[in-house]
Amino acid sequence: MSYGYFNKILVIDLSQKTTEIISLPEDYWRKHVGGKCLGSRLLLDYETYKEDPFSPSNPIILLTGSLTGSNVPGAAKASFYCKSPLTGVYLDSTCGGSVAFRLKASGYDGLIIMGKSAKPVYLVISEKKVEIKSAEHLWGKGCFEAESELRQEYGTQCSVAVIGPAGENKVKYANVHADFYHQFGRGGVGALFGDKNLKAMILAGEGVVPFYNPTELIGKSLDMVNQCRTDQKALFRGQYGTLSTLDLTQKLGIVSVKNHTDGISDQYEADLNRNYIKSNYVKRNLACFSCPVPCGKGSSVPYKGLTYLVGGPEYETMSLVGTNNDLNAEGTLYLNWLCDDLGIDTVSGGVTLACANEAFVRGDISERDLGFALGWGNVEGLAQAFKSIAYREGIGDLLAEGSKKFSEEMRLDLDRAIQVKNMEIPGYDPRGTTGYALAYAVADRGGCHRRARPVYKEQDDDEFRFSYKGKGSLVKELEDTRGFYHSLIICDFMAAVYPLKVKEYTEMLNLATGWDMDEAESMRVGERAINQSRLFNTLCGISRKDDILPGRFFKDPLKRGRAAGQVLDPEKFQEMLSDYYQVRGWTDNGLPTESKLDELGIQGGGLR
Repeated sequence: MSYGYFNKILVIDLSQKTTEIISLPEDYWRKHVGGKCLGSRLLLDYETYKEDPFSPSNPIILLTGSLTGSNVPGAAKASFYCKSPLTGVYLDSTCGGSVAFRLKASGYDGLIIMGKSAKPVYLVISEKKVEIKSAEHLWGKGCFEAESELRQEYGTQCSVAVIGPAGENKVKYANVHADFYHQFGRGGVGALFGDKNLKAMILAGEGVVPFYNPTELIGKSLDMVNQCRTDQKALFRGQYGTLSTLDLTQKLGIVSVKNHTDGISDQYEADLNRNYIKSNYVKRNLACFSCPVPCGKGSSVPYKGLTYLVGGPEYETMSLVGTNNDLNAEGTLYLNWLCDDLGIDTVSGGVTLACANEAFVRGDISERDLGFALGWGNVEGLAQAFKSIAYREGIGDLLAEGSKKFSEEMRLDLDRAIQVKNMEIPGYDPRGTTGYALAYAVADRGGCHRRARPVYKEQDDDEFRFSYKGKGSLVKELEDTRGFYHSLIICDFMAAVYPLKVKEYTEMLNLATGWDMDEAESMRVGERAINQSRLFNTLCGISRKDDILPGRFFKDPLKRGRAAGQVLDPEKFQEMLSDYYQVRGWTDNGLPTESKLDELGIQGGGLR
């Protein structure tokens, strides 16, 4: 008997309207644990690197972790794995709420969606049944209306994941929206749903996951809960959520402001600081399933005579929709709601419109080009832009492709398209943190802050923060650690900010599964995950030439604050990149070597 997992993955073919259950070789589970390591392995097995993202044979894989269904803090995440329509390379997209628990409680460790339905459909999955039902009555509706309508039929004891108009119209950075307040963001999983004519999923499992030593697992989980309830960082995050991150980036001078033309926000003191947002907009705390830290927030914002209920705001939205377009709090929260309803990723959406905004202010494009006026602080202009993106109307059809494609087609300076591998970067300016400069450049899904968070190691020492030395080994260690956490699909905050580390989670994994893993084996899982996703990207054509940042960061110094005058040195950046490849055991062109793959037990694609 298996513990911690069922060894059952549900495969649904939308073209044939068929379902089947597959099992994996037993050695897959301990070797890959679940989540990222297993997801990247399955993408290689299915030879997804050969597929067009919008091909019916391009699978969308949804996985849980070996601790899903337990009371272990942070073990409430689920992740999609696929080939991204935005980048054309590896993608994982993670969400909290109750998606993971409800899928696992249905008796499945994962779900693989194949094919393409001729008409809009939604899925209903539980331990009792799997159904493919017509969604024609839901097509065209926003995320909030569609979820509300589904919950009228299926109630509250389930998880609901839906796409909005952006997903239906295959916006390259469309989200899958879940349980009202959560998002599978970055990279366009929502567009893949739309291409397959999949409007929604109802996950309604109520079963029990078998664990090897449930009594001790519960006891140790309670110990971890008590640690979180007395830890100052956890308490602070529970009080403010990610709003407080803007305090850090403002202090370090690395806020994303006006398309990275500045690193200090003038709006911060007025109404974008954590205390103002909490006092004036936040109405409730939100926690994921089994989590003792309610870092999610539910807010209410009045705008033009109406009141909008918003999940968050999270730091990335505050920074990349807000400060990056020079908005106040009210405008930022309203656009947060609008993006959530339309199903638009606020990172890529905010950065793409900041790119257009800068071009508009500089006079490189006009209202005639766009069909509407933009300008820093123009909430109504941005609202029009987001709607045009979601429905691919007018210039929105081009903006829906991302900042790089928009800049290329409009003949704008590509140095101002703030992306890596076509994915827009998050809200930490890399000129003020060389660790993030490297982490962004080598991140497997493109511009991403979730593979490693080196700024937390740099923040107290500006000399180290601006130095290029030692960053290769630092980023590798952080990536491998995250690789393990992401294979368990443990919350980033729980595992990186709070007092719970690899040792504690390895102990919990052993109690759940009956294995006898140690920390070294856990870190090996993380390293294997990173190398598998890099191998996938290598098979997609990625190499050193693609591990680079936009030219702005090498040419235009930051103007103010503690990072004033900082600009990346091209030669030192390349030396740092070579150092990273060396400590990874890759070639100087950034390709995993055969010896490294053999060491980690990684074979090529097409094993199935």
